[in-house]
Amino acid sequence: MCDAVNDGDVIALNGLLKKVHRDGGYDFRGYKKGIVERRLQRRMHAVGAKIYPEYMRFLDDHPEEYHKLVEDLTIKVSSFFREPYAFQQITRLVLPELVSYKRKQGDRQLKIWSTACARGEEPYSMAILLSEFLGDEVRDFDISIYATDISWYSLGQARVGVYPPEELESLPAAVRRCYFTRRPGGCGVTDDIKKMLHFSRFDLSSPGQTPFTKLDAILCCNILIYLQKPLQEKILGMLYDALAAQGYMILGRAETLTGNLYGKMECLDSLARIYRKK
Repeated sequence: MCDAVNDGDVIALNGLLKKVHRDGGYDFRGYKKGIVERRLQRRMHAVGAKIYPEYMRFLDDHPEEYHKLVEDLTIKVSSFFREPYAFQQITRLVLPELVSYKRKQGDRQLKIWSTACARGEEPYSMAILLSEFLGDEVRDFDISIYATDISWYSLGQARVGVYPPEELESLPAAVRRCYFTRRPGGCGVTDDIKKMLHFSRFDLSSPGQTPFTKLDAILCCNILIYLQKPLQEKILGMLYDALAAQGYMILGRAETLTGNLYGKMECLDSLARIYRKK
């Protein structure tokens, strides 16, 4: 399907997305339409549906298709330390100040949210980063890294925490030795790292009451670019409210802060899009 669609197609597409939200529990109405259309076509082709109403009837007869649809509509490209510069700047700009502030307050709790964790590479990378930064002192902190995603399947993979060896080749040998062990099917994240993570399903595109509060840092990388601006603003507002008084928001190179938050956030790095709540 080409990106230019007629009014009838737009109405049918909107009707389909409304149905997916109502009956399947997945809200893609705020995603950019071109992305949704292209990925929908793959599922429709797979089941032999040529038009949206035909696919809607297929969903009625095969409710398991909703889960297959969400796997095609969500973006799951990820890797460990996917944005090296951003993680470097977290180590340089965020962790020293955050940990120092916690020590002064006598607060040994660190709460971080990875908002679209896919197969777990981002939150595990954050846990490894914290372990490297804190060294032996990591045992003195109560670290909770909340890892959420819209996909049950991806969350299942993330919980297992086992990855093919070739996906770890870009990591330093010392990191592979310290934080991964040989497991059936590949290399597994060590228990010391896994215990920092708490996985749960959350759909960022249906923002309401945030599941977490008073967070020290939030990672929201490579997800907002697929959403329409009103939904971007709603999500960023929700994330801002979930931050602690001096919390940090890390968006990564691909994302931008919306205008209504510029006055509320201090930019620490304009390339990695790292902000601190004023």
